[in-house]
Amino acid sequence: MDYDKMADELLTLAAKYRANDLNRHINDAIHGEHMILGLVYHSEGIAPGELAVKMNASTAYIAKLLRNMEEKGLLIRTTDPSDRRRTLITLTEKGREKSKQDISFIHNRVKEMLEYLGEEDAENFIRILRKFSKLDCEQH
Repeated sequence: MDYDKMADELLTLAAKYRANDLNRHINDAIHGEHMILGLVYHSEGIAPGELAVKMNASTAYIAKLLRNMEEKGLLIRTTDPSDRRRTLITLTEKGREKSKQDISFIHNRVKEMLEYLGEEDAENFIRILRKFSKLDCEQH
């Protein structure tokens, strides 16, 4: 089996996949402000440092995003009552609504993609993604 040739084809297909408008929306939703909205929605009262770790991003990048999102009225920063040195992030009502919209949008797009694949291919795709998700943990 020629894994070099297969790797080249996979990279070419991945580039085409990322360029697709539908997939661009999904990619946007798992990065930046959309990602923060989702993480805070599911973990109200999360610290900025925890967001940086979960997003594999620098604290400076997270601070910039949080500042922009606070200006838009999507979230607020409060002092942790149990440790006054820590800041906690919570969503405003506007932020919760935006997060719900994002989650619904992405869920529907992914559902459409899986339906396009059909039952057997969708199950195989999920099976392969599960295997890939374990790869990093097993290798390091």
